[in-house]
Amino acid sequence: MFDFVGVTPTIKLAQQVVARRGRITVVGVAGGPTDWSFYTNPYEAELTNTYWGTIEELYEVVDLYRSGKITPQIKTYPMSQALDAYRDLHDGKLSGRAVVTPHA
Repeated sequence: MFDFVGVTPTIKLAQQVVARRGRITVVGVAGGPTDWSFYTNPYEAELTNTYWGTIEELYEVVDLYRSGKITPQIKTYPMSQALDAYRDLHDGKLSGRAVVTPHA
């Protein structure tokens, strides 16, 4: 199970519905601390986070990009507009990623 938000309510919901011996991977980095205790997950369920998958998966994604099978959706911003990039992400104005370039 993946949590693409990463806040306490969504993590707690995942802990309530994950199967025994299941795995919750928190991908979202919405921020803020969250509480965890030994008794909040079902028996032998894992709660983990990641910024990326395995190195083998990274190679697969690079190969997909190089072969033209995936195209990243990005919008670039100069450093002077970094706050605008954050606001656009926050307000849902971007469907992909914001990239702030220091020397645009």
